[in-house]
Amino acid sequence: MMATPVAAAAPTAGPSASPKVPAHPDADFLGSAVAAHQRAVVSPLVAPAGTPGLDVSHYQGRIDWTAVAAGGAKFAYMKASEGTTYLDPMFATNYAGSANAGLVRGAYHFGLPDVSSGAAQAMFFLAHGGGWVGDGRTLPSVLDIEYNPYGSADWAGWCYGLSPAQVTAWIADFAGTVHDRTNRWPVIYTTNGWWSNCTGNDAGFGDDPLWIAPSNSDAGGAPTIPASWAAYTFFQYAASGPFPGDQDVFSGTPDQLLAFAVGNMSDKIVEHYTAMGGSSSYLGNPSGGEYPIAGGWGQDYEHGTIYYSPATGAWALRGSVLAHYRDLGGPGGILGFPTNDETWTADGAGSYNDFAGSGGASIYWSQATGAWSLHGEIRAKYLAVGGQPVLGFPTTDESGTPDGVGRYNHFNGAGGASIYWTTGTGAHAVQGAIRSRWAQLGWETGPGYPVTDETGTPDGVGRYNHFTKGTSIYFTLATGAHAVQGLIRDKWIALGWEGGLEPVTIFV
Repeated sequence: MMATPVAAAAPTAGPSASPKVPAHPDADFLGSAVAAHQRAVVSPLVAPAGTPGLDVSHYQGRIDWTAVAAGGAKFAYMKASEGTTYLDPMFATNYAGSANAGLVRGAYHFGLPDVSSGAAQAMFFLAHGGGWVGDGRTLPSVLDIEYNPYGSADWAGWCYGLSPAQVTAWIADFAGTVHDRTNRWPVIYTTNGWWSNCTGNDAGFGDDPLWIAPSNSDAGGAPTIPASWAAYTFFQYAASGPFPGDQDVFSGTPDQLLAFAVGNMSDKIVEHYTAMGGSSSYLGNPSGGEYPIAGGWGQDYEHGTIYYSPATGAWALRGSVLAHYRDLGGPGGILGFPTNDETWTADGAGSYNDFAGSGGASIYWSQATGAWSLHGEIRAKYLAVGGQPVLGFPTTDESGTPDGVGRYNHFNGAGGASIYWTTGTGAHAVQGAIRSRWAQLGWETGPGYPVTDETGTPDGVGRYNHFTKGTSIYFTLATGAHAVQGLIRDKWIALGWEGGLEPVTIFV
């Protein structure tokens, strides 16, 4: 699990603090400060086992990516950004060229913890090419966190003038922001020497894959691994070699590299799928890989889909609910991302999923009615008056009234039910015999819109709704449902409503 951010004091200007705008970002690249602040490290004579690759920046100029691929490289990382002001001028060219040559590629950000927050730099990075998509050709984002290229030649300067707790909090802020927006933990590039001194050898970043550079103590052999990790995912083992830029290796086969790019690693969707029972669940086996959608992610299965966003988590949809959700625009539509798995109603007659749309949203399904949506104030009223046990399942989506003033949903409760809403009246429920009489009188074009839910009379005998056009509909078992309006309704009110007289005819 990634470290929980520790409250960090805002960096203050001092002898070793960087300027707000880096002075020489064009000279900073993956490992540039490692070479500048450590004694020369003897590179291995033979490349470590694994899949070969490279990392570059504008420093290498224009690269013949076809030749790089022909030479055996399988992946490449290139610098995208530094701080919140610098963009590498060769990034777009390198990113497209490496992909066109058939390499799996990704982007890295040179972090400066004393310039701005981790979240601010992550957002700048993501906005300028640093994101990840599950297309099978894009590697996870990388945070390059190493010796301060602008600091004094001591540990205080090398650590950006920050305490280990502050450095750890900054890295957690950056990594958490990237994960929240890509559903992948970023790779962390560092050295054991810097990590040990500047984070206090923090052990809480195991979710972030490690890209290790040699330290003084490695003496050309296997790199020393910091406390957060048991092994590296990438190793930058040499500053020069057969490929342009630095020489790197992925600790696995080419097929495993592709799986790493796709995201075959623990993430929120995989975790939820596993918790549901994996392929033994009602979802069945995965169909393809994860894909970005409307600020989150989706994963299709044989019999459903799991959707994930940072704000809502990962939840499963299937069947008619899933089909109707997609018809309504899916996560990018009015309903937003789901907030629960399929849930069965108490009587077992149907099921529903809730969603994060403005004001809340749901899709309810039953065999008799099919799948229909509720949202906003109509949904809130539906739940407030008792939901499905009282009004039944919806039989429409929220729809506009013919006069263009209001909105409504109909339901299949006993005798029929509806909830109508306008900006002036709010949402109110009408049902059974009262609703039938209201429909006979022209719905909202007759008595108007309801201004009350169906309510019991004070004497406990009857039920009623009031409507906007000075009309009320009262019901008792003995009299049925009748409307009273205008001067007659005013007189009846003066006589004490049903305490004085009970309407037994329609006064119109």
